[in-house]
Amino acid sequence: MSVKFSLAEMSTQYATDFALEMKKDPFLKNFKTYNPNAWCKKSCDPKFINMQHPCRGTLATCTIPEEQNLAKDTKRPCATSCWRLAFRFHQEECKASNGFMIQVEELCPSTRPAHPGQSSPQVEEHQGLGDGQKIETEMAKQVGLKIFRTYTNVVEIKPTGAFWEGYEFNGIDAISKAVQEWYENGCVNRDLENVFVGCQKRANENWFGFRYNRRPRYEKM
Repeated sequence: MSVKFSLAEMSTQYATDFALEMKKDPFLKNFKTYNPNAWCKKSCDPKFINMQHPCRGTLATCTIPEEQNLAKDTKRPCATSCWRLAFRFHQEECKASNGFMIQVEELCPSTRPAHPGQSSPQVEEHQGLGDGQKIETEMAKQVGLKIFRTYTNVVEIKPTGAFWEGYEFNGIDAISKAVQEWYENGCVNRDLENVFVGCQKRANENWFGFRYNRRPRYEKM
């Protein structure tokens, strides 16, 4: 999984719910999943997620010594590994086992200045990858790993409650279907695949705040 990088012990609620729903899905639950926010937080980059830093998760580009990056007995990432090296290690394992990366793009609040006559700034939602995810995308491209990138128009992966009565859905169904189709077609298409996991019904009815820009299904890496 590629989720927004967090220095905290816990990732965002959306990323957490996404991972939990994946474990419930009849198809996706069969895969061994690596969630970077549950593991190492070391970095050879003082800013952690600086795109300009040369580390791309290899022993040749990472400045943390090999004896700290890889466990002596297993030659696998450990608690003192650079997060980039650990992530790329699992990307390469995915590629070798005909696996894939699910990149979770969230809706995040942003503040814009108040318009004339308004007393306070306005909060609105926007989509976009975190800087760490951009690095993970570049490393996936170098590895040749298939990416499924999800995008949405809501802040929940499985909305429930009175507001959603009649509009309930589970966004994991869409990503599960996309991955299944990829395997059924022989895993040939290596283009980045955009998968909408939001509420299409709200968008179709033109509800304020639920419109979104549809993306092409495939993008060249």
